[in-house]
Amino acid sequence: MISFVVAMWMSFAAPVANAEPYLMNDVGGTLHLPKNWEMNRWSDWDFKANGPGNTILYKLWLTPYQSPIDGAAAKAFAAHYLEKVEKEGGGSPDIASAEIKTIGGRSTAFVEINFVSSGGKGSPGVFYGAAIAGEGQVIHSRVIASKRNAKAAKAGFMSTLKDFELAKGPAKTAGTDVASEAGFAATLPDGWRPPLDKERAGVLEITSKMWASALEPAECWVGILPPFIGEPDVLFACGKFWDGTPVDEHSFADIEGEWRDLFFGKAGAELPPGEMITVGDRTGALFRPRDGDNPIRLLVAPFDGGLLATWMRASSLDAAGADTAMNGLAATVKFTGPDGGKPLVRPDRWVGYYLNYRPTHPFVLAPVLLLIGGIVFLARRKKSGNPYDDFDA
Repeated sequence: MISFVVAMWMSFAAPVANAEPYLMNDVGGTLHLPKNWEMNRWSDWDFKANGPGNTILYKLWLTPYQSPIDGAAAKAFAAHYLEKVEKEGGGSPDIASAEIKTIGGRSTAFVEINFVSSGGKGSPGVFYGAAIAGEGQVIHSRVIASKRNAKAAKAGFMSTLKDFELAKGPAKTAGTDVASEAGFAATLPDGWRPPLDKERAGVLEITSKMWASALEPAECWVGILPPFIGEPDVLFACGKFWDGTPVDEHSFADIEGEWRDLFFGKAGAELPPGEMITVGDRTGALFRPRDGDNPIRLLVAPFDGGLLATWMRASSLDAAGADTAMNGLAATVKFTGPDGGKPLVRPDRWVGYYLNYRPTHPFVLAPVLLLIGGIVFLARRKKSGNPYDDFDA
């Protein structure tokens, strides 16, 4: 594409002036072009225009997920823009600057990249890119121009940023506390938050491959670590039916295997055993079904609704980061049902637990001792008999 831009730089055909405002509903704002810039694509979600003499190329587009516009964002967007320059044929691209500026009253990540057109064999060029936060998304724009036209390109680009009317600004985000009406709550790690309404569809595309649920508050809670570019890291928790045995350090080895079968089926036999971990105020298990790219973790603990299953599908986090996040989350879990969400265990399950895992517990020994004592007492009583039986007529 940048090779094509060079050809445009050589063109003497001037576009028709067209500076009317352009409303874009999905973007959530209205764009004003500089004088003598011409629109050549206009939709609700993107926009393209050419500057005078086709020597400047302008583009606006969206990326999903609302992220803070800060220094880290500027660096991430700069790396993303650099990839775009390379894919479009710009050779020897170099990030000249990536910083946060206040433009039009908004925090703006502003990036400048120098390159050479035609894959490094043509003329020097410049890329100016900018990003601002919209409602549940980030709004990006850029201009590409020859180095000799950089001043005019930057001035025109700055005017689009200053004059842009943002009707749907960044949505207010919730804090890190999450809860479900099903009887459990937690505090998300730093930087995480519940997804905005506009972000939920993208989140469900990820979670639906792991769990069949719309993740409504009546059944689950969900949180994300919003990305600058790409997919978010996702955490969600839901309940699952389980009619099981008390879980502690005595029964864990057997229960862990039962849970592995319950959640992973036959594939569970190929997975490493779950790690015993304290979840809130009780014993649970942390499973690591996948490391490497996009590691997956599962945290399981019993409660009065069966089992609390907390899943993570990481994107930016590596395996160690996923473990750290899950361990931190486990300590914040609260069970909000009656009696603190204490697991409901049938009497026969309690009996089986003590017989199988706690045979020396007083609950087991006391009845046994009483039974033995009763037998001994009856035996002695029968042996002693009545001393006057021989005098009976």
